[in-house]
Amino acid sequence: MSEIRFGDLNPAAYFVTLVVMRPMKRHLLVLFTAVTLTLCFRAPRSWAGKRPAPAAQPQSDGTGIQRPLYYNRLIASDDLKYRSLRELTLMRNTIFARAGNPFRKKWLADYFGAQPWYHPLAATDQTKLTPLDKQNAEIIAKYDLALTREQLQSMLKEVMSSVRADGPTPEDKIELRLLSARLGKWVGSSDTPEDERSPLEDPAVLDKQLTLEQLKDLSRRDLRLLRNIIYARRGRQFHSGLLRAYFEATDWYKADPAYTDARLTDVDTRNIKLIRSIEDQLGGPLTDFEHNREDGWILIS
Repeated sequence: MSEIRFGDLNPAAYFVTLVVMRPMKRHLLVLFTAVTLTLCFRAPRSWAGKRPAPAAQPQSDGTGIQRPLYYNRLIASDDLKYRSLRELTLMRNTIFARAGNPFRKKWLADYFGAQPWYHPLAATDQTKLTPLDKQNAEIIAKYDLALTREQLQSMLKEVMSSVRADGPTPEDKIELRLLSARLGKWVGSSDTPEDERSPLEDPAVLDKQLTLEQLKDLSRRDLRLLRNIIYARRGRQFHSGLLRAYFEATDWYKADPAYTDARLTDVDTRNIKLIRSIEDQLGGPLTDFEHNREDGWILIS
């Protein structure tokens, strides 16, 4: 006999049943009522404990339409429009997370660690990255890198408007950190202590000696950018198109043809050596080709 649940009973039918049963003996009526109530209110524990799997699918197109982070088709430009930097970062990294990529950045490690499908490996399983995955990762990375300073500043205004109206959400705080890194200056809360700001997010931190703690979350890609920020602050020109594009989005970078390494301070030199030592521990500094590959790009020469 299948289990009777409270939601399965029709109240009207139950009332009619009681009316029909009035002529019956009192003790049978009491017994029937007791059994019925017992069955009605026996709710399986699994109901209360069963929760849907978290569907972390950000939406930011302003229409309320939920858009996925991963696509089984070629990504179109409309799939990327109105996305925050956080969403673009999650979209690109979801591709690699599906292949078991481990993450050094805490917020990415925390995000993917909460997904039931994510199983980190010692290194990305390249065999799980399909040609479509690689092509989509390239499309996302190029779109992200092509965002102009004006677009980034417009994104900042949007976030700050939301923060002023409702206070910062955890997602807002991450977005402000990402915008800080892209704009080359700290745009987060002024209450955030300097030692809690990444030198990528606030280059002014580079005026002091860096610590291992400040660099622990940075990937090889981030470390390469950070090391070159030190040179860029002194006016160095770059042959790398990736580095040029990154620094040209900041409002402080001014390339100087007369640059020499003699402009580096003692603190600059010590910080470069520290960053290089961590890069070496992780496999060595990235080349442009490897930087592209880490971004998911297919470099076409």
